Amino acid sequence: MTKLFFPSFEPLASTLAAFGTYAVGFATLPLGGIVFDHYGDKTRLILALLIMGVATFLMGHLPIYNSIGVWAPILLVVLRFIQGIGVGGEGGKVW
Repeated sequence: MTKLFFPSFEPLASTLAAFGTYAVGFATLPLGGIVFDHYGDKTRLILALLIMGVATFLMGHLPIYNSIGVWAPILLVVLRFIQGIGVGGEGGKVW
């Protein structure tokens, strides 16, 4: 992932940027729990799986840095944000 989305960075900075994209998804887990907290169990499960599935599908079809430039890592972070909301929504209660 570091060579595909962050090729212009130093190796250490590229690795940290890749881990930062994972951190974005992890940090949005509570937000997903808050957003989906008022839905019922079945609706919450369907919405969470749909959001995670669409975000994951789009990540798999995301062009790399050499194709669209700086938009590749930006779109990757946005999709990880959306995916984190879906995962957090599946988890249930936050508090």
